Amino acid sequence: MEQTFHLHGQLLQKDHQAEFELPLWADILATAHRKNIPKGTYLLRETEQCSSFMWLLEGTVRVYKNSETGREITLYRIKPGELCVLSLQCLLGGKGFPAVAVAETEVSAFVLNKNEFDNALDESKPFRDYLLKELSKRLSETVQLVSNVTFQRLELRLSCLLGQLFTESNGSEIQITHSEIAHELGTTREMVSRTLKALEARDCISLARGSIYLVSDDTLKWFANR
Repeated sequence: MEQTFHLHGQLLQKDHQAEFELPLWADILATAHRKNIPKGTYLLRETEQCSSFMWLLEGTVRVYKNSETGREITLYRIKPGELCVLSLQCLLGGKGFPAVAVAETEVSAFVLNKNEFDNALDESKPFRDYLLKELSKRLSETVQLVSNVTFQRLELRLSCLLGQLFTESNGSEIQITHSEIAHELGTTREMVSRTLKALEARDCISLARGSIYLVSDDTLKWFANR
């Protein structure tokens, strides 16, 4: 059953598959404007100043870090009902954005400018509580990411990623390149290709150009849980 919310003439639709609830501070969104952003748009680049608060309604934003050698690692993704804590840090601290944020899909969001954000922060305890909750959540995820990159072998991290992707695809073919996986995990394409071939040799997966097929879910789970 579809639910519809009106905010100063703006329509927010929510179906049974939506990933978020209308927040307790929904009155704040009445002062926001809705913005639609095409897929592939760079929302923020490294060192840029953040001038607005964005609350995602539809789509996905990928936040990642570049190295001096050109390698990438995904820090996190922003999904509907979530915010970017690095942009929040920039808004609160007045510093440049320390990563890159790009729209992976077409994105729709409510946006508050800096003055509106500051007023909401001063006037709404539910809004402040929400920001602290999101900061805590992302901090825990970041600590886990650092731990994984530092202490876990690539085979384990790759098996976990593939397991997640196959779960999302219900076991169907995954269309992803070795370079894209390398960008997710913060490693090189050559290392990813070598590890994928090792998993293929153990009858976990089957490789094709630009695609990966699941052969044995049990075997893949075994490697992911080692």
